[in-house]
Amino acid sequence: TNAVSITCSKDVLIEDVRIFRFGVDALHVTASEGVRIEGCRFGTLGHSGMKLYGGDRRILAHSGYEVRNTVVKDISLFRHTYEPALYFEGCGLLVTHCEFSDSPSSAMRIEGNDVIIEYSHFHDLVKESDDQGAIDIFYNYGYRGNIIRYNLWENILGGSLHGSAGVRLDDMISGQVIYGNIFRNVGGVHFGAVQIHGGKDNLVENNVIFDCNMGVSFSPWGQAGWDGALEREEVKRKIHEEVDIDSALYKERYPELKVDIHANVDRNIVRNNLMVGCRRMFYDDKGQNYLQNNHGISIGEDPVTESLEYYLSPEVLAKYGLKPIPFNEIGPKGK
Repeated sequence: TNAVSITCSKDVLIEDVRIFRFGVDALHVTASEGVRIEGCRFGTLGHSGMKLYGGDRRILAHSGYEVRNTVVKDISLFRHTYEPALYFEGCGLLVTHCEFSDSPSSAMRIEGNDVIIEYSHFHDLVKESDDQGAIDIFYNYGYRGNIIRYNLWENILGGSLHGSAGVRLDDMISGQVIYGNIFRNVGGVHFGAVQIHGGKDNLVENNVIFDCNMGVSFSPWGQAGWDGALEREEVKRKIHEEVDIDSALYKERYPELKVDIHANVDRNIVRNNLMVGCRRMFYDDKGQNYLQNNHGISIGEDPVTESLEYYLSPEVLAKYGLKPIPFNEIGPKGK
């Protein structure tokens, strides 16, 4: 059960709703179209904030779901793992100018395609969990078209064996874009601000990674591991039955799928990033990634002599080959 449910509905606005001190989830939306959640505040929840199901991945029909200017905090109080502030399954979602904080595990789990997450503030997350990210995307090569841009990530430090990350691309997740984000005090154990496990063709570009454990960490599978995974019945079902990544539709929408699926294993593109005051720039890169124009300042034991705000100035970013990042526009409006 949950506080509010919407199903089989069209063109719904959920605006300025407050849901606090509820034992399970705040909001479920299923099998609907054009649902907008705006200016809401959800918190002190036993389980998740929002669980949204919509769109059709097979034909890449968008749900029309939007989450705007919404705050979800202090969640997963009863069930401490896999109860994110926002869970999405399907195709087509916009999350913009939101804030997600205070959870023992992830803030967001994405199971689908064509999701844009932008101008949002993620902080104080993954406090107890291991092997997780503030955003987690897991084990489906067919998940494509997701863009994570212009977000602020702070104080994400959990993990005991593997670690925690701001953005975690886990098990074969490929073709994602992570652009123009700001990471401060993020990453634990063997994880960087961004962590890529077994995926390829992901783009990590124009990000500022400040005072973090590591910039970008990798868990490469190698050719044999990748080829073996493609032979698993579960993987075949995900990429050829639930959707068809070899269809004309998928190859037109996601041109990287035109390349042989067995090629470029573990190769990700990491370019034009600025890493300041991190313990290491990269972890477990074995030369397979395309790394270009990444700058490391005060890496290792060297002290950081300037503030994050200094490095975010357009003049300093331009000096290192980065484009401006709209730092002052991040987070809920009118908070």
